[in-house]
Amino acid sequence: MKNLLFFCLLLGTATIAAQQQPPAGCTVVTISKGDSVFFAGNDDYVNPDSYYWVEPGDSSKYGVIWIGTPDNPQQGVNEKGLAYDSNGLPRVDVNPHTERMPYDGEYYHQYLMQIMHECSTVAEVIEWVGLHQRPPYMHDQMHFADTTGDAVIVSAGIDGEMAFTRKAPGDGFLVSSNFNVANPSNGTSYPCWRYDRASEMLGQLLAREAPVTYRDITGVMDAVHVSSGSSWTIETMVADMINGIVYVYFFYQYDRPLILNVRQ
Repeated sequence: MKNLLFFCLLLGTATIAAQQQPPAGCTVVTISKGDSVFFAGNDDYVNPDSYYWVEPGDSSKYGVIWIGTPDNPQQGVNEKGLAYDSNGLPRVDVNPHTERMPYDGEYYHQYLMQIMHECSTVAEVIEWVGLHQRPPYMHDQMHFADTTGDAVIVSAGIDGEMAFTRKAPGDGFLVSSNFNVANPSNGTSYPCWRYDRASEMLGQLLAREAPVTYRDITGVMDAVHVSSGSSWTIETMVADMINGIVYVYFFYQYDRPLILNVRQ
């Protein structure tokens, strides 16, 4: 992937009028079962002008496939198999820890982009967050997963410190939507039907004898996509973490994936 040239594919150019209330969408899941690990996220918003692009790696950083826009990367998978997505939340103040190492650039995109360029596993993400300064507020929670099936949700704790909600080792799953898993009062939808439905379906996939496939996970994301109200599912990413394959669906057209190979 380090030799890939920058390229992008425009996923949509239609204009949708912004709504008065903030979007109440985005569902992110990680599941591991047997030899399979999948990471998936619905990007629910009002602006459809998202696309994917590639930042090649070099001797100092890992290459990443991003989805969103350069000033607002919504999702990403790097060449080492670390995946990222986030859920939007109401703004909350956090401890910036100015005594720690500084991070590059401004709040949202540079902070998480530096993580994706420098970390290859969930354990490294947790260590990186603990060593670096951070902006004095959050308006999201960050969901990461790696090829081992490890996953973590990084969010603002009640005490203003970073909280790490980690998936248990082995077969299992982790789900995030638009409430802070460490502090549900920091959210736009709690209880959340998308969180409950995704958790139920993932539990059923774990309980059955058959292995999990990307079509199964696509079905979960289809079941929790939104198509009315304050936001729409602009695109969906399903990442087969073991094989390095990423499936991208535009506007919940779940029978027409764009297929990317992270390792090429």
